[in-house]
Amino acid sequence: MSKKLLLIGAGQAHLSLLRKLKRNSLQDCEVSLLNPTNTFYYSDMFAGFVEGIYQLEDLQIDLAELAEKAGIQLIHGTALSIDVKQKRVLTDKGDILSFDVLSFDIGTRRKGNELLPEQEKIVQYDRKHHIRRFQNDERKKGTVAIVGGGTPSIEMSFAIQAWKQKHEVDGEVILISSENGCEQNGKKGLQRLKGMLQDTGVQVLENEQVVDVSGGTITTDKRIITYDCLLWMTGLESPKIYNSSKLPTDDQGYLLVEDTLQIKEFPFIFGAGKGVTIRDHPNLPRTTDSAARQGEVLAENLKGYIGSGEGYHFHPQNRVLSIVSVGHRKAFLELGSFSTTNKLAWKLKDKIDRRFVSSNQ
Repeated sequence: MSKKLLLIGAGQAHLSLLRKLKRNSLQDCEVSLLNPTNTFYYSDMFAGFVEGIYQLEDLQIDLAELAEKAGIQLIHGTALSIDVKQKRVLTDKGDILSFDVLSFDIGTRRKGNELLPEQEKIVQYDRKHHIRRFQNDERKKGTVAIVGGGTPSIEMSFAIQAWKQKHEVDGEVILISSENGCEQNGKKGLQRLKGMLQDTGVQVLENEQVVDVSGGTITTDKRIITYDCLLWMTGLESPKIYNSSKLPTDDQGYLLVEDTLQIKEFPFIFGAGKGVTIRDHPNLPRTTDSAARQGEVLAENLKGYIGSGEGYHFHPQNRVLSIVSVGHRKAFLELGSFSTTNKLAWKLKDKIDRRFVSSNQ
């Protein structure tokens, strides 16, 4: 009898699986992907898009087309709860989806989203369609405030400042940082990036907590800032569905899986990407690179569980390559204790990013 594999979310790990399914389908298995939209936006290219290097289509992946090539069904919707005993998923569309094997690869949320009013001049980083608002160059004029302390917010600050310099547009770029979040870069690398950012003229406000956003102003515990555009890139929060479905989580609410990417109590449920914690590697950075590497193990273990193959264990890299765009087609590259900033590093990042998108076409 054919088994049903339900994939929840179109993150990097699940995209890795879909690429494999384009070449070799799972025997005697009906595969479905539950995702709210038809489009995946590759966030590692957001800064380049905002700076004006990429067009929006350069960072888009058509999930409907990819699903068709992979021979799976794309279902529109968001999972609200999981009935583990009955092996059913309730969606926001009212659909009840049954499964034999389930795999999670859903994104995280940004802290403090409840503070934000619905305004066109506010861009929420975890709402990927919001990035389209930067197709209008007016969003980059005047004072642009970025709330967030991690590498993506630093990279975005470089991008907007570079765009202003290239087009000789006045207006401040202000980075408001209250926390570092889970970072791919070490503390030394992060502080060096912040120093480079200040050298470009960006105002970096550290250790400030945002308490209110309203009427075109940000109120922190130290000051009031007026903005023309606000980019919300705060630290990460775990998806609520794990706790509401009574699935095992870590102390922050992230889905807890073993190094086979399975839940110990429910081996028919898998999880990978930024929304999970691997029990033996609790401090693993929640980065796109880590998620993509988990995808290779996830694909093999799903195939093994559904068929009769062997299982694999996830092992993080000892040295992680990090490349951060710093504007004007230059990048900061860090690998272990080695670091450099130049145009060659940016070309490497550009090649890696473009290859990822093209591989999912």
